[in-house]
Formats: sequence, structure tokens, C-alpha cells
Amino acid sequence: MGWHPELAASIRPFSALQPPNVHGQIAMLAIPADVLLQVYEATLGQTPFLIEHLSFNDWASLVAVMQNKPEELDNKIREFASNIAEVCRKSAIENRALNLITAKAEKIILELHGYDASHLDSARQVSIAEGSETFSDTYINRMSLSHVELDYLKKKEAERRSNAHIEITPLTRDAGHKFAKNNPFLPLASSTWTEKAMQRVHNRLWKLDTFNYAAPISVEAYMALAGLTEADIDNCRTTARNATIYFAATRGGLDADFPPIANLEKGKCPRKPLLHQKGIPKFPTDLSELKKLWNAGRPYLKCICPGCEKNFTWFDHMIRYVIGNLDKVDPRAPSHKIRMLEFQALLRTKWRKPIMAQISFIFMRECMIKIVHLITQNKTISAEEILNFEDFINVPFYISSLPRSFQMLKVS
Repeated sequence: MGWHPELAASIRPFSALQPPNVHGQIAMLAIPADVLLQVYEATLGQTPFLIEHLSFNDWASLVAVMQNKPEELDNKIREFASNIAEVCRKSAIENRALNLITAKAEKIILELHGYDASHLDSARQVSIAEGSETFSDTYINRMSLSHVELDYLKKKEAERRSNAHIEITPLTRDAGHKFAKNNPFLPLASSTWTEKAMQRVHNRLWKLDTFNYAAPISVEAYMALAGLTEADIDNCRTTARNATIYFAATRGGLDADFPPIANLEKGKCPRKPLLHQKGIPKFPTDLSELKKLWNAGRPYLKCICPGCEKNFTWFDHMIRYVIGNLDKVDPRAPSHKIRMLEFQALLRTKWRKPIMAQISFIFMRECMIKIVHLITQNKTISAEEILNFEDFINVPFYISSLPRSFQMLKVS
């Protein structure tokens, strides 16, 4: 995909740059040209080049600063510029180590619940050697490349290495097997990794190997898109800590004119879906439920057809897909800038409550991942020790997030 014409036409230097993904460009449409040029110039002539590495969340955070704290815009851009090298370094480490880290953590969680984890002894432990190059220096030197050619080749080599882990991530098109015994389930990948991985499935995040990936949209990005305040976010955090579910599946779902799931993918249900939230289980009773536990409190869209098997998607997956396909919102709008503004208006009105439910889910999942990290760092840690951490004291949701063996220990 090349540059969006509404960007390339007004920002002339962009035509010579590697274009970001469609979501990044859509977010850039909400930013004035002079600010985009300021980002462009922040690391001009340096490596890594800032404007080529900012994510959708980064651009959305700039929108939030412009809307709410414009006096801090310059500092925000300088912060991005000073941190980009470290961001790229961490991303490279994650690309090499994510498979191994996830397999190790899943093995510990499965064994704590009494399930066989032998398939993880060697499964998915693929690492990319940091020194591994596609071509040797000797060979490249003999090619007598110009400086321009050599710089371009080095840049493409860096991209290949950056994407090495993503390229080995399997796709799973059959939803029925996503929670099978040997499928991955711990959502440890960063939003940066997920943003790259979903490009392989045309932004249909539900096509990857597990349903547990969250859309790479940060709380700050949701705030910018939906016009939320710090008080709104505090309410979301309280909702998460209290394990409050506003759209339980046992009640009638929320009808807020969500697009039919068939609009996201051909062959899916064409009827209008309603929004619900996954409940908070006391503890998983079998392996399948253990793998679904990480979606506790998560908003999802489901049609009302009895027995329909083509009727489900996570709310955040829909949001992320629509951002990259704004014609699904208003095909008659004269430009993508207008479509983006119309989409934001939708998030700030009809879809405001679902967005806040999604943010509450993000906080719930963050606490679960914190517990995973504590357990993987110390397999002998007790439930009492975990619940005595400052973040977890007297919080009902955190107790339900503990492994089953820990909950039984707590009760006893």
C-alpha cells in the first residue's frame, strides 16, 4: 500500500518515505500538515527516522494532545524523538524472543492447573539469531553498490529481521480450532507486534492463531478517538477493579447500530449484531475455559440468530478493522478526513459506552498479565503473596484471575 493521496498531496516530503500502515495514515489525517512536518523534521537525517516508526497509538496520542493539551505538543514530539531508538530496540528483542517467552509462560500456567504441557517443551521455540544476515559482508562488498543502493539494502534487511518472528506466526482460519489443546492462548504480545502481525491478514485480527489478541489500540488512543476525560478513565479503572459487567450476555444486548459482521468479512452473518460482555468466571473448569479466561469482561458483537455460527467478533477487532476501512461507516462522504471525523463522532455518541467497557477490559487484562509475570518469575509464589501486592489488595477481580490451584489455596 502506498501513501494516502490526501496525505501525499499536501505533505510533499512524504512521497519519498516508506508509508506507514493504513491505520497510521488514517490517524495522520486527523493531524494538521504543520504538525506532521514537525514530526518529520524531529529526527531528519537520523536513524531510526521517527516518522517511519510511529504506530497508530502514537499518532492517536498526538491527536489527544492537540485536542486537550496543545501547549504540550512540542514536548510530546520531542519525547517520541528521544525514545524511538529504544522503542525499535525493544521491538527487535520481542520479535526474536516472543515465541519462547509465551511458550514458557503457558507451560507454567497449564501445569499449575494440572494440564499436560509437554507440547510446549519444543513447540514454537523459534529464535532469530541477532547476527544472522541474509548476505555476507564479503559478498555485498564485491557487488560494488553505491551509497544509495547500500543504504536501501540495509534498510530492507532491517525490515526483514524486524518481521522475522511475525512471518512464522501461524494463521488459523477455522475458528473452531482456536482453543484446541496445542494452540497458544496467553496474550503477551505488545501492540507494536500485533500491529505488524495483523497486516498479514488484511487487518482481520480474528484470522490469527488465537482469539485472545487485543486490537492494538491503547487507552490513550481510545481517549482521543472517543473524546474521553481523565474522570472517564478513572471510572473505567474502578469498573475493572470491581469486576462490573454492564452488558452481560444474560440481558438484552446493546443495540447501537453496529455494522453487520458480514461487512467485515464475506460469508458472515448479515443481520445487525448486538453488544454483550463476557462474564467473570470464578475459575476455569476445563482447558478450553482456561484459554478463554483472558477475555473476561471483554465486549463482543453477536447477532440474534439462534444457532448461527457466523455471528461473533470482538468489539475492538471491529473497531480496528473499521478504522482501516472507513467506507464501512459512511461510503458517501467526500473524503477520508470526513469519514474519520464521522467515525469519531460515532465513538463519542452511540458507541461511547462500549468504548468505556473496552477500556475497562484492558485494565482487567493488564492485571491478569501482571499475575502471569509474577507467577513466571516465581513458580512457588502463593496466592496470599500475590494478593498482598499493592495493586491487588481487596480487589475482587484479581482473585478471580488467579490460577485455580491458587484460588483453592486462598479458600482453604
